[in-house]
Amino acid sequence: MTVLLATKRDEFERHIWDHAADEFQAQFDERRELTANELFFLKQVHSWIIDPDNNAALKSLGDALRQDEDRVAVLLQICGLTRSKILSDLRASASAIGVNIPSNYKKIASTTGWSIAGPYLLKRLRSCFGHFDPKTPNIEDLFQALNQATWPGYIRQQRAKLSGHEAEYRVATLLFSLSIPFTPQEKAENPLCRDAQIDNISFDLIIPNIQNPKVVVKSTVHTANIGQYGESKDHLEMSEARDWINKKYPLGEKPTLLAFIDGIGFKNNRDGLNGVLSKSDEFCQFKSLWKAVVIAAKRLNLPIHVALPTSVQNDFIDFINRWNAKDLIVDLDKLQSTVGWIEAGEGLVARIG
Repeated sequence: MTVLLATKRDEFERHIWDHAADEFQAQFDERRELTANELFFLKQVHSWIIDPDNNAALKSLGDALRQDEDRVAVLLQICGLTRSKILSDLRASASAIGVNIPSNYKKIASTTGWSIAGPYLLKRLRSCFGHFDPKTPNIEDLFQALNQATWPGYIRQQRAKLSGHEAEYRVATLLFSLSIPFTPQEKAENPLCRDAQIDNISFDLIIPNIQNPKVVVKSTVHTANIGQYGESKDHLEMSEARDWINKKYPLGEKPTLLAFIDGIGFKNNRDGLNGVLSKSDEFCQFKSLWKAVVIAAKRLNLPIHVALPTSVQNDFIDFINRWNAKDLIVDLDKLQSTVGWIEAGEGLVARIG
């Protein structure tokens, strides 16, 4: 049964992901407090950098970073730098004088590149907190403030990378918890691992396996405007998957093409959203993650129950009827206990028997 694009768009708009309130996203907005060891180290660094003797300051700083390479990260953050920016900046300076810059930011003090990296880092440390009075009673509080203020910028790149894979990770962990077979299983531990491929077509997840695909999943989540490139890429990848399925499998044997699509970034990109929704057989969002379980359970004939509030059942009655899934649905409001049930968006899921 083909679902009208307008119907899909309406569902998407009503259940769009509020990433600002998401627990996964929140971890990037607030930095853990600095440890006692980190505070002690920063106080040492402060005493070194306020010494006008550059050579003495660089020696102390370099010795400390070589002794414990993990200290590099906290210095980069406090300076408002990222792990990639310092390397790109250093390489630009090093190219003219033939100095090698390591590929790992933690190694900047352990190679000849320190001759460039040291002065670079010292200058930024001094501009960042060189004016702090070391006799200030609450200097630790100042460092804690810097710790919080600089964290969002420092983690921005990693946040974007991990957020882009959060959708498939949540599906993978959910499938794993329900003992629903899928590939690559590594996605449940490492969402950045390679996708599964069939005939050079990549899928974030395949249920149950490459040899006998019943459900193939492509995820695309955008928390900011995706732009024309994002529209074209998302639409193109879904179109390739759609064409591959139609050419390879006869009617009745086609795997279900499931799109996990969500995020406010699609709200103002009609073409990108339309492309993904029109080419997929079904789609789910963070709030409707339970739909992926229903589809997998029906395609593999698995004993799984999905507990939904009455309001959600009514909202998705067409989907439930389309998959003949009333036998899987139970009333969440009537559950006497949720022990053994797993959260799946606005519903709970459990394997029975």
